[in-house]
Formats: sequence, C-alpha cells, structure tokens
Amino acid sequence: MKKIYIIQMDTGTFIGKFISFFTMYKYSHVAISLDKNCDVTYSFGRRNVYSIFNGGFIMLDRDSKFFKRFKNTRCRIYEINVSKKQYYELGKIIKYMNNNMNIYGYDYLGIVLRYLRIPIVFKNKYVCSYFVAELLKKTNVYNFDKDVCFVRPSDFDGIDNFNLIYSGKYLMYR
Repeated sequence: MKKIYIIQMDTGTFIGKFISFFTMYKYSHVAISLDKNCDVTYSFGRRNVYSIFNGGFIMLDRDSKFFKRFKNTRCRIYEINVSKKQYYELGKIIKYMNNNMNIYGYDYLGIVLRYLRIPIVFKNKYVCSYFVAELLKKTNVYNFDKDVCFVRPSDFDGIDNFNLIYSGKYLMYR
C-alpha cells in the first residue's frame, strides 16, 4: 500500500474569499500531494502569484513565492491509502500534466457554469476540485456520487477512507 494526500486550503486570497462567499464553505481550494510532508502539491490555480488571470495546472512547493506571499494559508490534510498501481497511475498522470502544463488552463467560465449547474466541460480546462476529483476517478481511488465537474472543496469532507491527519497552517505541517 501507498499513501496520497488531499489538501483543502483557505489561502486568504481575494478569489479564495470570493469562492468561499458563494460556496459558504471555508476552504476554497483543493490540491493533491504524493508525499507525506506535502512539500509539493498539484492543482489548478494561479501560475503567477500576483495575478489570477494566468491560471492552469500548477505544481507548488512549500518554498514557492505563493506560500511566501500567502504564508497564513490554513489547510486540512487527508491521508488516503491506495494500491501501488493507483499511486503509479496518479504519478504518471501528474507527470504528464506537469510536462505539458502549457496545454492546460484554468476553467474560469466553468466556475460560472458549475454555479448554474450546467455540466459543460472544456478540453484541458479545470478548476482545482474538478481536477482532483477526476484524478481520483481515473485511478479508481474514489468516485463521487455526481459528475466530477460539479465536485466542490466541501465534497472532500467526511469520506470514509479519507483520514484527516492535520488541520492548521499549511507551513506548520511536517
């Protein structure tokens, strides 16, 4: 068995506060990590720490400019047991996306469509929760009871096999 980690985040950014207002949920961002320390996370979000308009697939490490600017980011970290095959498949997909990040964009229009409950998706366009949910589905780690494009950060709460191992400031977790 191997382990993966799902991280719900409250970054304190303007867009994070905006999303939290509409979802009425504290955590507005979701990422995935393949290491216990969660030193490197993968998700969809801003590529430039100072602009929300250049979004897409991102790989953030703990020492990135983003976490230096938003050092008070709070999080909850869930640990999930997966098979070696599932872990390998997750790693393979993430590596491919990281190597080809220029073809992946942030689904700005999708935020509005999901709010309106319209299930239109665009090739290679994601929001954070949709990305993580699709990864879990593709690798048979977890299937949500709705289309993955409708998964929100709050949907990661209370899943039986997701063990909450930490709650607090992201930079304090080790």
